[in-house]
Amino acid sequence: MTDRLSSDAAQRAENVLRRVDFFKSVNTRRTFMSRLLAAGGGAAGGGALMGRGQAVFATTDADVVNFVNAAVGAERIGIAFYSNALGTSTEFGIPADQAKGSLLNSAHRVYFNAARNQETSHLGTLLSLGLQFPPPPAAPLTVFSFPPGTFDSAPAMLAFGEKLEGVFIGAYLGAVKTGATDFNSFGTFVAEAAAQIMGIECEHRVLIRDIAGLNPPNDRFYEGNVGSPSSVLGNTGTPSVVYATGDAAVAALVALGVTPVS
Repeated sequence: MTDRLSSDAAQRAENVLRRVDFFKSVNTRRTFMSRLLAAGGGAAGGGALMGRGQAVFATTDADVVNFVNAAVGAERIGIAFYSNALGTSTEFGIPADQAKGSLLNSAHRVYFNAARNQETSHLGTLLSLGLQFPPPPAAPLTVFSFPPGTFDSAPAMLAFGEKLEGVFIGAYLGAVKTGATDFNSFGTFVAEAAAQIMGIECEHRVLIRDIAGLNPPNDRFYEGNVGSPSSVLGNTGTPSVVYATGDAAVAALVALGVTPVS
């Protein structure tokens, strides 16, 4: 009976994952489910993925869960940023923040539309795991505002976007490090997923710098705390901070002036 319940829960979870871009590959879904079950998820894991709690994380380092919960808020902020820059509505931002005129040419709008879609996919993956920002029992925060003037001009918007993506990069680097040292299947999964998402955030940062006309837009030999900036072409930029906890990454976003509204 227990085996059948576990099997049913795993099937329900895979049905959820199938609807999320990151998990559309059969191999990806099955690999994740095998790791989830090996970590002791079983029927509880299916319940968490169906949005009934976070029992799957019971044996997982709290620091790992802290990072991925914080990532839910970060992805909502990312969606709000790109939507506001495009002058389009979003459930994660406030209408007053939306750009009143075009800040981007037609080609660059394609970049930002793609970035918004990518952040939306990341958020869907995180939510499919039963995650929430802030973590339960607090009510989730879904709406965020930005500092006055952020979307008044292209230079202001692009400068803020580079800083924002720098925090995202550092947060996911921290999640990679924390997940990789958790020594269980879920920690390994988080490290892999965070690395894949972090790579996309790096793309966003470079595209923003390219749109801003910064030379070179790719100005780092390494992300994180490896090496130091120099005068050598390609290494003039200061690497992103690697945040030790999800709370530290959230604090960095707040320091930029991102404010939870509701």
